[in-house]
Amino acid sequence: MSDVDLLNKPLTDSEREALRIYQALKDLAGLDDLPPCAARNVRKALACMWQVTNDLDLQFEQLYDLGV
Repeated sequence: MSDVDLLNKPLTDSEREALRIYQALKDLAGLDDLPPCAARNVRKALACMWQVTNDLDLQFEQLYDLGV
């Protein structure tokens, strides 16, 4: 994980935490053995965190391959 955002500004502690949560949700969404209800809710949470991290210029990617 980088110490700067996409605009090359240093990350705050809360931005770093948002990225950590975003990555954890991406990792969960990539698992094949989650029950259907958990898989759907993880993807929903990931979509929300994608919006947070995208709006803060912390990442720029699409998550179509994860079903989001």
